[in-house]
Amino acid sequence: MKLLEKRTLCFHCNTPIDGVSIKKSRHGTEREYCCNGCAEVSGILLESGLDQFYKIRGTQSLEPLYSDLKKNSSSEYDNESVYSEYLERENGSDPSVYLSITNLHCSACVWLIETVLSKTRGIKEARVNFGTGRLKVRFDLSQIFLGDIIQTIEGLGYRPKLYSTLKAETKVEKPFKELSIRMIVAGFSWGNIMLFSASLYAGYFQGMEINIKNLFHYISWIFATPVYFYSGYPFWKGAYESWKRRMLSMDSLLFLGVSLAYFYSIYVTLTGKGEVYFDSVCTIYFFILLGKYFESMIRFKAGSKIGELLSLLPEEYEVQKQGIWSKISGSLIEKGDLVLLYIGSKAPVDGILRSEKSYFDEAVLTGESRPILKNKGDQIKAGSVSLSTHTQFEAKGNTRESSLAQIGKILEDSLLTKPKLQRTTDLLATTFIKVVLVVAVLTFIYWWNFSDPETAILNTISVLIVACPCALGLSVPAALVISHLLQSKEGILVKNPESVETLAKSNYIFFDKTGTLTTGKLELNAEKYFSPEEAPGRFREIATRLESFSTHPIAKSVIETFSRNLKFNMEIEDLSWNSFQEFPGEGIQAEFKGKTYRIGKKNFSWENKPENDGWIHLSENGIPLAAWEFKDKARVESKSTIQNLQTLIPDLEILSGDALQNVKSLSDELGFIHYNANLSPLQKKERIQKAQSEGNIVLMVGDGVNDSACIAQADLGISMGMGSDLSLDKSDMILINNRLDSLPKSISIARKTRHIILQNICLSLIYNSMMIPLAAFGFMLPVICAGFMTLSSFTVVLNSISLKRRVT
Repeated sequence: MKLLEKRTLCFHCNTPIDGVSIKKSRHGTEREYCCNGCAEVSGILLESGLDQFYKIRGTQSLEPLYSDLKKNSSSEYDNESVYSEYLERENGSDPSVYLSITNLHCSACVWLIETVLSKTRGIKEARVNFGTGRLKVRFDLSQIFLGDIIQTIEGLGYRPKLYSTLKAETKVEKPFKELSIRMIVAGFSWGNIMLFSASLYAGYFQGMEINIKNLFHYISWIFATPVYFYSGYPFWKGAYESWKRRMLSMDSLLFLGVSLAYFYSIYVTLTGKGEVYFDSVCTIYFFILLGKYFESMIRFKAGSKIGELLSLLPEEYEVQKQGIWSKISGSLIEKGDLVLLYIGSKAPVDGILRSEKSYFDEAVLTGESRPILKNKGDQIKAGSVSLSTHTQFEAKGNTRESSLAQIGKILEDSLLTKPKLQRTTDLLATTFIKVVLVVAVLTFIYWWNFSDPETAILNTISVLIVACPCALGLSVPAALVISHLLQSKEGILVKNPESVETLAKSNYIFFDKTGTLTTGKLELNAEKYFSPEEAPGRFREIATRLESFSTHPIAKSVIETFSRNLKFNMEIEDLSWNSFQEFPGEGIQAEFKGKTYRIGKKNFSWENKPENDGWIHLSENGIPLAAWEFKDKARVESKSTIQNLQTLIPDLEILSGDALQNVKSLSDELGFIHYNANLSPLQKKERIQKAQSEGNIVLMVGDGVNDSACIAQADLGISMGMGSDLSLDKSDMILINNRLDSLPKSISIARKTRHIILQNICLSLIYNSMMIPLAAFGFMLPVICAGFMTLSSFTVVLNSISLKRRVT
């Protein structure tokens, strides 16, 4: 798009271009348009050889197809309120929007939408999940507007609705209401037409007067017509839109088959030669719409379950801004605002508790059903339910920055990202349609030459109907949706669907020690002093002063422990320390009154002491003053988790930077056979690389703070909790409940999911490989094919739903 110096006419609609134009090169000639809509339609006309349209149009001006945002500021979609609520931006990148598509038929529909949008100017990325009916579009707002995107999708015959990860799906009207009406019309007509068809079949064997037979034909025609045009509207419109773009979809096969039956039956009715198949038209559409109804219901329920996981937040809250309390929308809460929660209310944003204490239910986030006691200063997560009255907390940010929004976005993106297996089945489904058309043509030619036209038409219809690749397209996404829901229920957030297969095939797990297998909270276990004549309190004061410069977890434990009942010496507290330095993985050094103090590992604090003993040592000019032993207790669930994992994964190993004595003690306590101590982050990464070079599929479980390199190196990185940005960035999976015992359940779910996916693919391939030859050789009537087509999709969906039962 660029600014023009003079007024130019749009090549398509012939209206003046006011200031902005879109240039498109068509067959070597560059043309200018007033908007994306005109450019899109013009491209279709020119590429389809319909350029005669412009000769007929002459100098007449047409209405531009799309309104520009600058020309129509009151657009339904292109306004500031819609953009602020539904558009999401990540780190200054192009905005993205989520849409819910309510009438997807099969994986070919997914392919059609993704292909058309990806070729549309200004759209950077388009991904559809067939299992949930969700679409994510990332686009350049300087080239295309949201309204243009929605109209492009509507032009393909689909009905998009704006969707927000911060709102529950229950706010959206059920998408299969219109579908159910079309199904009822088809069912009503089918029931009535079958009465006449039964008489016609009886008359075929017992004889019937020609006038009565013709009357029944005309009555059947009357009942079949609304079914063909109304009930079948989504299919023939979808076929038309795909043909218009020189593409093929499942609707193409279905429309061709039913149209052959319908128009051949009209021919028979008018000529009186042959038998009519109006009943087949009604039956085929009824069974297919019935299958689509169940698919839509399951898809809607899946979307609703995701909405429940994200929580339905109240519309308004009592909020204090600049000392004034008022009731405002949760979306208007900002950092620093004081929010009041009543009993049973859900926190709209993350925050810090300002009440003395309160109980919260975090089941929607972590799966933990027990109430959690929070004290003043503790973190409150968005979506957690207050179980106490009049709880106050300070907001840490807005709704889009909350942990709830992060979970929602990660969950949606994971469902929209296609694993390799699904990309393969999608490609197979679209290629399969072309093969089926060739088979249908060969079937028609064969039976036309070796039998009669009626047999040729019937067998061709059967091939087109029975060959639906819906079951193949559903085989992967249906199972993945159920798997994601089960994982979320266990407090596990899967960022990438590829993780399911990796998790299922993994055979080696590395664990970080501190914060993963242990609580991460160090407690003083023992202490010793090398200068008894001096008061131990002085050494604690020095240690506390040194550690106050660091943010390391050990430093925090030292400060918290020594500060409880310690009255600081004013001289030490007031005077500054010079030349402070922190040596990662070693300790801290600083100067005070001309003396050098060190605290950390033994080989760092003492001179000529290479060995480490797991204690924290304090020295003055290299001379030892004191040492303290802090121990980190194992998590309550660690031992049982390791025992359960050992029945699933053959090799488990601890990778730790801690002293050998501490690591060995924990290893013996939990039942590990393999462990490594005194490792730097680089050495941990090299150990993982070595295991991978030996052919192992490696999982790395860490706290996401000091293990980002290891988590990124592993085939699958798993982080504990939602507290670290590095955890979210590097990990493939997050244990948001911060509990290790969800890991064995996650592996079990992944393995059963992979098993069900393979079952689904086998079922769909066996179905098509058996049914298409039977239909081509004339062993199946079209109505029977319609029933089998619906049954195949229904079988795949039911098999996917059975995952819930198999993992309980």
